[in-house]
Amino acid sequence: MNDRVSVEVDLQTLRALLDYQAERESNRSLADLVKIAILEWLQRQCVSNRPVEPKGYFWKTVLLPDGTRLRISGSLGTHYADVVCGELIYDSQPVSPNQFVTASLGNVGNAWKVICVQLPGDSDWTPAIRLRHAAMAHAFRTAKRKAERTSPPGKGGDGRDSA
Repeated sequence: MNDRVSVEVDLQTLRALLDYQAERESNRSLADLVKIAILEWLQRQCVSNRPVEPKGYFWKTVLLPDGTRLRISGSLGTHYADVVCGELIYDSQPVSPNQFVTASLGNVGNAWKVICVQLPGDSDWTPAIRLRHAAMAHAFRTAKRKAERTSPPGKGGDGRDSA
C-alpha cells in the first residue's frame, strides 16, 4: 500500500511550501507536508459540504471524529492512519481498522488491542480497547436510565418490585 504518484504544482506553490518547511525548521519530508496539506484540505471540504451531525468514522460503537489519528507500533515500525471526511485513511486508501492492522503488521490481529488513538486536540494516545470499553459503559448507563424512566411505578429498572 505504499504506491506513490506524482502531482504537478506550480513553482510558486512549491516555493511557498519549501519556505514554510525552512521557516519552521520542520523535520518532515516534502512528501509528508504535501500529504498533510491535502488531508487538511479534504477535511475542510468535508466540513463545509456536510450537514451538521457527528462527523467521523464509526468503529462499531466508537465514534472517531474527523482529525483523529490511529497508530500501530510493531517490529515493522510505526504506522499511522487518519480519519478524514468519515473515512479511515491509510497510505491514501480508505481502510477498516482490521485492514489497517493487516497492512501494518502483516497479520490479522485484534485491532482493538493493537491500535492507539489520538483524538483531535489531545496530545495523548489512548489504547482503542479503552475507548471501546468506555463506549460500552456509556451505552449501558444510557439504556439503564431509559429503562428506569419507562418502568411501571413500583418497579425498579430491573423489573422487580422495589418494595
